Amino acid sequence: MFPFFILNLLLLYKITFLHLCMQTPFEKALILARSGQLQTPSVSYGSKQVDYFFYQLANHIFALKILSSGMTMRGIKLKDIKDYYGLKGKSAKDCLPQLETIFEEYKK
Repeated sequence: MFPFFILNLLLLYKITFLHLCMQTPFEKALILARSGQLQTPSVSYGSKQVDYFFYQLANHIFALKILSSGMTMRGIKLKDIKDYYGLKGKSAKDCLPQLETIFEEYKK
């Protein structure tokens, strides 16, 4: 049975189901946060408020840099990051430039 709240969301924001299915979880979260359907935590750096997705991208780039140097991080798996952002590659070294490109596009 298809959840009706998802159908209402799609109709309300005129997002086609196929378009939503073709996106990565990161892109879906961005759409939902911008439409007000997803509340993101507030992140502050000193006295300034920082965008949550900017903070998340910066932390994942940091994690990928550590993973690409051969070290491990507690609670961080390469597969989770690859699935969340839709990255392609076998190692963290392959995925790092792709994530940095996403970060640069997000900063614009």
